[in-house]
Amino acid sequence: MKKIFIFFMIVSLYFTLAYAQEATPSKIEGVTLFSDQALVKREATAKVSEGVNEILIELEAFDVDRDSVSAKVFGGGELFSVQFKDIYLEDEPQEEIKALIDKIKKLEDDKKALVNQQGVLAKKEKFLDSLIDFSKVQVPREIKTNFPSTEDLEQTLLFLDKSQNEINSGYETLDPKIEDLNKEINALARELQSLKGYSKKSKNQIEIVFNSEKEQEVGIEAGYLVYGASWNPLYKVNVPLDLKEVNLTMFSKMVQKTGEDWDDIKLAVSNVIPLKGVGVPDLNSWYLDIARRRWLERKESFGAMPVREVAITKTSLDGDAGEKVDNKTEQEAGFAQAQKKELPLSFEYELPQALSIESKDKETILPLFSREIEGEFFHYVVPQVNPLTFLVCKASSDKELLSGYLNVYFGGRFVGKTYLGEKKPGEDFNINLGADRGVKVKREKIKDKVQETFFGKIERKTIVREMSFKMTIENLKEEQVKIKVLDSIPVSKTDKIVVKDVKITPGPNEKDYEDEEGVMLWEFDIKPKEKKEIEIEFVVTYPKDLPVFGM
Repeated sequence: MKKIFIFFMIVSLYFTLAYAQEATPSKIEGVTLFSDQALVKREATAKVSEGVNEILIELEAFDVDRDSVSAKVFGGGELFSVQFKDIYLEDEPQEEIKALIDKIKKLEDDKKALVNQQGVLAKKEKFLDSLIDFSKVQVPREIKTNFPSTEDLEQTLLFLDKSQNEINSGYETLDPKIEDLNKEINALARELQSLKGYSKKSKNQIEIVFNSEKEQEVGIEAGYLVYGASWNPLYKVNVPLDLKEVNLTMFSKMVQKTGEDWDDIKLAVSNVIPLKGVGVPDLNSWYLDIARRRWLERKESFGAMPVREVAITKTSLDGDAGEKVDNKTEQEAGFAQAQKKELPLSFEYELPQALSIESKDKETILPLFSREIEGEFFHYVVPQVNPLTFLVCKASSDKELLSGYLNVYFGGRFVGKTYLGEKKPGEDFNINLGADRGVKVKREKIKDKVQETFFGKIERKTIVREMSFKMTIENLKEEQVKIKVLDSIPVSKTDKIVVKDVKITPGPNEKDYEDEEGVMLWEFDIKPKEKKEIEIEFVVTYPKDLPVFGM
């Protein structure tokens, strides 16, 4: 109780005993970047007197998580409290925004000066036009009484030609400059708008109350979470032409718009917030069902759902990968790899070099690690979904691989982009290396016969529909290939629909593949110029008066 009483007495005298009210200069020393925010560490030194001292650490970040603020004081004494203070201001407190506003204003002044010069040229051109119009009337009159000399005519023409050339040259000089200024002003305006989306007209501070044993200089370490910073994994996979192994490089694609420039800092990226994603397309079960009344009403109410097309553009991390380089006398330089640090719930990568990243609306891409992956190469096709045959590398995942876009290179040449979905450690995943037109697959319906009568005379109450499909796989390449083919037969979800007389030639290697009912997997080793065929036959019966969903 005595200690609590002394504590409250000290806090009550805090405002009168405070030693320093001005902000203490500090510097960002390190940043740990998460998927949607960043943990910033600032360091500072401050002179304190004996007794209770107020130390203020000023922050330039736009959006700080006030509950995340923490601080340590290294010196003799006791730390009483650490709290976040938000002081409202009339003007923008961020230097970055002020600098952008000033730069835009200067460019607009420069543009105004050029526009004024254009106005002067326009007046000169108008005056020149008036002289020409005047000469059209005056010169014919003078010719009647006094014909002008050849020298006078030549001087007049030279004056008009020189003046017009000067005006045209002035326009040719001013127009590109004004256009360039407009582009620069628009770019800065977009950057300013992006930063203002995070900014607030307030000054953020960390307030530290420290009871010092004596007059001394103490070290301070403050930490806080900021928004406006994020990172996502980006992968580059390089496949050699011999398909022996795969080189996988993981990059960190970072965005930093916190309002604070990170100058000469130690940077680490963390996977503490996992990413969610999807993998390569899978084939779902083929279900047959009766169209329920509720389903029909919903369909009539909402109509057809729109289909959204997604265009993926080429992205290269190595510039023009197809550019030929001669005289390769030195071994190719590899990426500087980050140091991995494993934590109980996550892992972090600490970049080996000190970094400076400005608070701007741009992306920064840095490598984290590179490794060789031993995988199983095969061709993969799902004819019901996509007629193209894909070359796939099957590998095992670990906890370092997160979901993200993957740029695929063959022999150093960019061939396409795919997506690496998030997997559990040890779980196999497929890397889509692109479509291979050297393996051709064709799926066609060869029979679809409906029987609605007995012997062509008596109507049935149940429709009998015979269907068959044939898939042809042809290897157009000069070497043997391994291919996995997925297809399915319909699966009934009601006893009113019956699927019977199923014939599959040849039989699949695996039925109900990956626990998907009715989905089948075939695996073939196909020699060069060889063809393989798969035939599927079945009969479906269902009531004549009920529409069937899925046929």
